[in-house]
Amino acid sequence: MLRLSALILSAFVILLTAVPSASGSPSPRLPQGCVSGQTENGDPCAAATKSGAPGAPATSGSPGSPAQPARVCAQRVGNGGETKPVECIFQGGWWIDEQQCYVKAMSPPLPFTDSRWLNHTDGAVYMCVALGADATYATRFFWSQNAPPGLPYTDPSVLAQQAVAALQLRPIRMGMVPEDKPGYVGLVGMPVWMWVDTPDPHTYGPATNTASDGSVTVTINAKVAKTLWEMGDGKSVTCNAAGTAYQDSDGKKMSPDCGYSYSKQGTYTIRATTTWDIAWTANTGQSGTIPLTLTATRTVVIGEVQVIVH
Repeated sequence: MLRLSALILSAFVILLTAVPSASGSPSPRLPQGCVSGQTENGDPCAAATKSGAPGAPATSGSPGSPAQPARVCAQRVGNGGETKPVECIFQGGWWIDEQQCYVKAMSPPLPFTDSRWLNHTDGAVYMCVALGADATYATRFFWSQNAPPGLPYTDPSVLAQQAVAALQLRPIRMGMVPEDKPGYVGLVGMPVWMWVDTPDPHTYGPATNTASDGSVTVTINAKVAKTLWEMGDGKSVTCNAAGTAYQDSDGKKMSPDCGYSYSKQGTYTIRATTTWDIAWTANTGQSGTIPLTLTATRTVVIGEVQVIVH
């Protein structure tokens, strides 16, 4: 009888240990640096630090539910590994431990001609605001192909830049008469024709593309709005259309939509700069534009008619 009671007691103990506790469900795997699965203001790690001391725990949830600690952000101080708590959000930037600063993507994005792109055409340029002594701040910029680890949201403007880069937009192929070939010389006062030679979606548009990250999708539409022809003599011509290609049957006629004539002989370097109209929209309701100009160059030789008097 005693032996039977011992067996029943042992089975009861085993049954108790097999029953999950009230909070016994496995904790979800969190991103690096996160201490809570709570979400607030777009921060997937945890709720933003509430009022009070930076980094202090915050509570949320239904009455009687366990307190959820806030995301803890810490700045390294000194060389001994010491840290001090800091606010996790500052002026729209999010504290990134790896960068030790508040990071946010540039909005609107910088044009590709900006030196901070470091000659890249993918990824994005980010602003990094670091904390200094005596409540001062130092701002720097850095390029990254991927969003910095821990950046808690997808910026549609960054996706738009990626979609534009994937199109591999290029300067136009310059069509001109006189041609840029050995022995081809234009004449002072004679018509010069300019046009976009064999335009395609990569050189003149229209072109469209999409980019997605998670639930965010951005669609871009791109086309050339105008072409500025700088003629090398200090003057320029703005053409709002692709121009008309010259035909032998046109003779000495002026171009109907994109032409010029030189008043002095010489060798001129011509720059054709296309200004793109690029608009993007996101399924989040956000939208914007991206400035972009691309330039092609060539030379033209202009001479004068020599009159021989006998």
